[in-house]
Amino acid sequence: MMKSLKTLIGTLAVSLLCAGTATAERLKYGDYMPQGANEYSRTAEWMGNEINKRAAGKHSVTMLWGGTVVKVGEVPTAVENKIIDIGPLVTPYFPDQFPINNAIPFFWPQPKTQAELGKLMLKWHGEHPEFAAELAKYKLKLVSVRPLPSYGIICTKPVRTLADFKGLRIRSYGIALPAMLEALGAVPVSMADVDGYEALSNGILDCSPGDPPLTVGWKWADVAKYYIDVPMGASWGHILVMNIDKYNALPEDLKKIIDDMKEDYLNEFLRVYAKSIEDTRAAWKANGKVEVIAFPKDDFLKATLENAKVQSVRASWITRATKAGMPEATAKKVVDELTK
Repeated sequence: MMKSLKTLIGTLAVSLLCAGTATAERLKYGDYMPQGANEYSRTAEWMGNEINKRAAGKHSVTMLWGGTVVKVGEVPTAVENKIIDIGPLVTPYFPDQFPINNAIPFFWPQPKTQAELGKLMLKWHGEHPEFAAELAKYKLKLVSVRPLPSYGIICTKPVRTLADFKGLRIRSYGIALPAMLEALGAVPVSMADVDGYEALSNGILDCSPGDPPLTVGWKWADVAKYYIDVPMGASWGHILVMNIDKYNALPEDLKKIIDDMKEDYLNEFLRVYAKSIEDTRAAWKANGKVEVIAFPKDDFLKATLENAKVQSVRASWITRATKAGMPEATAKKVVDELTK
């Protein structure tokens, strides 16, 4: 009887252990950026550590850095096919695949701040199901967002007037940015940010748009010494996405941790970015490594916002969104909230 009881207890213990193990999740986060390279990768690492901390050892996230598993243009497909579970979707690189979630990149320049854009995108995802439905077509689910801060343009030569922009080869992507650069008289060159350093070093590019910390993180400020402070305003950057089937299969405790990242990650991202911008500008002022040129605001806005092609791009988003399934009234509401 005692032997049978011991056997029963042992079997029960093994069963409970196996049951506990079965609910443990090992998520994979894949990133094209090197670990610690900039605010994007540092806050992604914060998120991975924070999920591990909140899971208290029950679940974990493995961080895969530097394009070892996924390149920037491969992220949505890699998440869709479960090569990685979570990754950064750079929406402006996929304007045709994600027209609804590319609302903001069609409106450059625009007046909203980085924080305002982040809150808007989460608000739209909460109020308008078309945003989430578009991601779900590719088995993607929003985890959180990364709004870009206000951008300037870093160049290998000084740009002080509109005439100085004429003929400059400037890194570009998406649809609104090329139109804006052409309105300035520049030549847009389609290129991902990871390739910017080599292109600036070799004279393939004269300039690249970016915020101050981004220019340091990608080492553009090592080869381009003039930061042109133009009023481009903030824009849309990345959506952290997760495979929706993977998410739906998660245990409830881990689902809650992931859900809490929506607001918590955005707040951490904004905090880290604000400090980095302040520190970078202070360092430039102190060491003279980069000259910040205050470009005439009125000249920039007149050249861009009064340009027919820029206005055509802005108007085209409503058409794209309605073709993708969003009611026209909803699309117009999104535009009003973004531009006013």
